Amino acid sequence: MLNNLASKVGRVWRLIGTAICFLIFGLGGVVLSLLVIPLLFALQKNELKRQIISRRCIGGGFSLFIFLMKNLGVLSYEVRHAERLQNNTGTLIIANHPSLIDVVFLISFFPQAECVVKSAVTRNFFMRSTASAANYISNEHLLELLATCTDRLKQGANLVLFPEATRTVPGQPLQFKLGAAAVASRSGATILPIVIQCAPTTLTKGEPWYHIPRTRPHWVLEVLPPFRPPHLPEENVNSRQGIRELSQQLEELFEHALDH
Repeated sequence: MLNNLASKVGRVWRLIGTAICFLIFGLGGVVLSLLVIPLLFALQKNELKRQIISRRCIGGGFSLFIFLMKNLGVLSYEVRHAERLQNNTGTLIIANHPSLIDVVFLISFFPQAECVVKSAVTRNFFMRSTASAANYISNEHLLELLATCTDRLKQGANLVLFPEATRTVPGQPLQFKLGAAAVASRSGATILPIVIQCAPTTLTKGEPWYHIPRTRPHWVLEVLPPFRPPHLPEENVNSRQGIRELSQQLEELFEHALDH
């Protein structure tokens, strides 16, 4: 009975802690978009410096969010082979997408990385100025998206992508789209795979934030060895066979890691 009571109390506390964290996260986003970013545009005319500062603010906010979630007992996490997160240039960082906050983890690790955002973000009153200042990439037009991602990798930037393009449905196999493989093949960039697992599952696709699991969820982020895929010359970019093969290879790599 005592164990059952402690479990219920812990679950209620995690609900309260989650609400506090998301409230702070939301308020921080409003302050950033309505106060910090406008001031930044007014005071900093250099676009590149403005981008760096904006991304630093976003990365710092994401790190604070994870810090709060962990220290309030809402979640726990570990990063395996964290040394592989260091000294990456022109690297395509890909990850599976089991939960809502996966991108929060990744951007806290790589605050200056390029990031693809939904077109709805660039049209949202509260988020568009932040996305613009950070020079994030909109997914509105697929061909432009692929070209922009490829160009920025070739220029030496790191890029975070989720090959599934949406959150994984619990219990379903991974379904990688061809976009990440196409960007990797056309840019010739090194790929850094990060396998994300969360148990018990939470913040999954279609699940509201207040559905709190019975036990505290634990994230494991395993950084696999980086590798460079075969590069497709420009004259072969219309051939999809190599891209399909790489996408299948990536999907199998993640499935294997998730099974072990």
